Amino acid sequence: MSGSVSNTVPAITSSLSQLQALNGLFAIYKKQGPTSADVLNVLKEALLKEAGVKNPNPRKRKNQSLKMGHGGTLDSAASGVLEIRCRWRVWKSNRHS
Repeated sequence: MSGSVSNTVPAITSSLSQLQALNGLFAIYKKQGPTSADVLNVLKEALLKEAGVKNPNPRKRKNQSLKMGHGGTLDSAASGVLEIRCRWRVWKSNRHS
């Protein structure tokens, strides 16, 4: 059992490190239907889940590990390119002690 645990930890750490490297500006194609905020929320939820990070209250923005925003709003009836800015916040080890 300890062999599977030790093999899992590096994979999670590696995945989190790779996701944290995704800081910056991205372009996403938005289809008709969802709002810009809907697209942003789905993307954020997926990235946090992939990184294994819990986001207990997405409305509390101060202590979020991943901050995202969109540069302009596309109407839900519109399709087009949506600009997304993404920034991971890395906590120091003594912050939560």
